[in-house]
Amino acid sequence: MKSNIIQLQKIFFGIFLVSCASVFAYHYFYVWPKERCGERGGAWAEKWMKCGTVYPIERLTMRPSNLPPINTDPQKMEGPSVSRPAK
Repeated sequence: MKSNIIQLQKIFFGIFLVSCASVFAYHYFYVWPKERCGERGGAWAEKWMKCGTVYPIERLTMRPSNLPPINTDPQKMEGPSVSRPAK
């Protein structure tokens, strides 16, 4: 019986070490980078676990921000009407 208790102690201690290591790895690879990204003002991409920078569209297109938007007239945005043949 005594040998079983020592073996069980080793098994439970091993399970404890693995669970502690997994919690630390989760925080090291996911929680702490997400917090650093939030502190820098970035956008956290959950799927890729990356920190992205949000850029305004004017900066990407080199368009001045004081110009009005293009294609905001609803009549111009409508597509051509489709005439269906009679059956």
